[in-house]
Amino acid sequence: MSTTPLVLDLENSAGALDPSKVVYAGDAYHGQPYLVVTEDGIILVGDQNTVVNVGPDFGVLLSGKLSLSAMPDQISIGGGYWRLNPLLTSCVPSTTPTPIPTLVAATPELLRSSSSISDCESSLLQYSDLA
Repeated sequence: MSTTPLVLDLENSAGALDPSKVVYAGDAYHGQPYLVVTEDGIILVGDQNTVVNVGPDFGVLLSGKLSLSAMPDQISIGGGYWRLNPLLTSCVPSTTPTPIPTLVAATPELLRSSSSISDCESSLLQYSDLA
């Protein structure tokens, strides 16, 4: 393992990146996307303004334009216990006299499928020599 410090200042990083911990296409990393892997996290750089930083201190940081290719009812928050209200796309915002909640309670996909998993398990155990 190299003892050379890796500079993660993406705005002033010209010539400072350690090539052994950076993945990029071609011979030079200037002007193209690259991936920085450290002991503490991973940084995916699309360009100067688009960065995904994953680390233990701040979690997942997104920088730049964001596009979610899912309908509001398919976006979950807090491990799936909350979802965006699907009514948000069909009505006037909640600043009207009849407020529409932004988040609605939901059951995470893992918990919703637990009954089908236990049904499958009992079916398998029924024909098994272990039961």
